[in-house]
Amino acid sequence: MNVLFVNPNLMQPPVAPLAADYIGSALRHAGISVALFDMCLGTTDAWKEGLSPSHIGRSFSKSPPSAVLFTLRNIDDAYFSSRDCFLAHYRDLVRSLRQKLGVPVIVGGCGFSVAPDALLAYLGADFGVQGACEHDLLCLLGSLGEPDRFPSIPGLVWRDNGAISLNPASPPRMAENFFSSRATVDNVEYYRRGGMVGVETKRGCSGRCSYCVDPIAKGSEVFTKPTSFLIEEIKSLLDRGIKVFHLCDSEFNMPPWHAMEVCSALKDEGLGRRIRWYTYASPRAFDESLAWAMAEAGCVGINFGVDHCDPQILAALGRSHTAEDLEQAAKAAAAAGIVVLFDLLLGGPGETRQSLEEVIDFCRGLEVARVGTPVGVRVYPNTPLAGEVLRQGPLETNPNLRGAVRGNDDFLLPLFYLSASLGDGWESYLRTLVGDDEKFLLPLREKTPSNYNYNANELLVEAIGRGHKGAFWDILRRVHDGLPPLEVP
Repeated sequence: MNVLFVNPNLMQPPVAPLAADYIGSALRHAGISVALFDMCLGTTDAWKEGLSPSHIGRSFSKSPPSAVLFTLRNIDDAYFSSRDCFLAHYRDLVRSLRQKLGVPVIVGGCGFSVAPDALLAYLGADFGVQGACEHDLLCLLGSLGEPDRFPSIPGLVWRDNGAISLNPASPPRMAENFFSSRATVDNVEYYRRGGMVGVETKRGCSGRCSYCVDPIAKGSEVFTKPTSFLIEEIKSLLDRGIKVFHLCDSEFNMPPWHAMEVCSALKDEGLGRRIRWYTYASPRAFDESLAWAMAEAGCVGINFGVDHCDPQILAALGRSHTAEDLEQAAKAAAAAGIVVLFDLLLGGPGETRQSLEEVIDFCRGLEVARVGTPVGVRVYPNTPLAGEVLRQGPLETNPNLRGAVRGNDDFLLPLFYLSASLGDGWESYLRTLVGDDEKFLLPLREKTPSNYNYNANELLVEAIGRGHKGAFWDILRRVHDGLPPLEVP
């Protein structure tokens, strides 16, 4: 069997599609040929040409594809100031693929798994696979043309007598999954044009954040990758000259024992001296011993999703850390020489101008390099926040909502919770609170190092073109502060 894997993501700077690499390895292990058509690295004209059956046929030595895999990393940019939705673009591509190739189009990915039934209907695809388990996709590929087997295939989303049915996904079972040599994606080009390459050390998130889709898309139970797989994966990329990575787990230090295990493995293999990496982390369960272990393993930057410091607002967002945890995390990272971004999430339930002022003042006193201040919480389907919003009545009459409030009860289109207590002048008020403090990254549209919306960020693209590497927020920091690119071993 041959399959065509399509990455339709257009966001720039480009982010390498991990799903394509991991699924590609699983397919080849099962004897299935796979070719990647990567729109993120091409141009619109090249994509249109590449969609022709003759061009796609040249990707396979023996026969044309039996199916198309179509991955959705995001359905929008989750940014209140732009509200850039990608769904119409995806739908047009699915239609074109089905018309030109005449084979089933199978949709998956984290973006798809947020609302698989609604998205399958919207996109017009033939099948979907929700969740993050390669085994489920392999089961479907082995059962195409056998509809009697569909009800027993884990994670399958399909049309059944005019209605859309979906089966629960399998857990990732990473200890049984296939080692990825990262041979499907052009990671060298992504490194050149994107400044880093992602690696996952585990899947799933046990957090209960009211707005977050990770437990929905990846599962609420954490499954860790064998460190032997991780080390060989990093080495295979390092052999190609890739030295800067993003360990893109939901929160690297949850659970803490796994984070220490990964750091020990990297250090013992001597990789801490050969690579540099960034990651996301929770401010809870982050102390100086872990910070030093991460630094010795090559970590140079951490994005802490802190959201707020007010206990009532944190509780409304489903967060379990405290202001004291934030202070400890900042001190621990600073002691180990790790650069830190504290990412806030402002405007959520209970936010007032007073609480806005308090969190800005609180972060101003911390030893962190940058503080992200996005305002407006994207309300995604099937999250606790979406359930709460629905209980509050019609979307169009809810004073706390902004964006697509009509005909959007499935929350597919960009819809944001923005506390009515902030008033209409919240933007100017936030700018006044921040003043000329360069520590804060503002939710802006302008081309400036203070705007950290990464979607179509020309300044980032230009900086990476000049040799900058690393997490996008840290590249913006370096550009703003007039620093040279990250020193890479």
